[in-house]
Amino acid sequence: MEDEMMATMTTGFSTEQLNVVPPAAEVAQLASVRASDTPWLYSALTQVREIEQSGAQIPGLGDLRIAEATATRARMLLALIDFIELPTPNVSPVSGGGMSIEWTMGQKEVKYALYPDGVTMFYQVEDDEVTSDGTLRVTAPSEVSQPLKWMLAARS
Repeated sequence: MEDEMMATMTTGFSTEQLNVVPPAAEVAQLASVRASDTPWLYSALTQVREIEQSGAQIPGLGDLRIAEATATRARMLLALIDFIELPTPNVSPVSGGGMSIEWTMGQKEVKYALYPDGVTMFYQVEDDEVTSDGTLRVTAPSEVSQPLKWMLAARS
């Protein structure tokens, strides 16, 4: 119930609506409202757009084209993160149509991997060792933010 309320308050979409990927234009509009106040978000959304528009089939590297649904899910994930002060993430394509979003702070890293089949994974890395990983629901704000809370705890 809390995730339902947070999803609606944060994104304007209920979790039921978020289970069906909304049109990219709606997610982009939602994210752009917050991006003006959050430099890392603006940068991340720009990187997603550039990857989505420039993806290609590259011999030896694979298919780096990003499906619209994957890019939309990346925008949703980014829009649900409720931290204003984060470093700018590195957003990159993953062969096969996926996308990776990665933050680094000191010896800690958080990586989200979005796959074209709809699966979203997170990885928490400290000193080059994966300390925690798993799947998450992009529709659950508390799940999306939890790995970043772990990374930000290093500042305390």
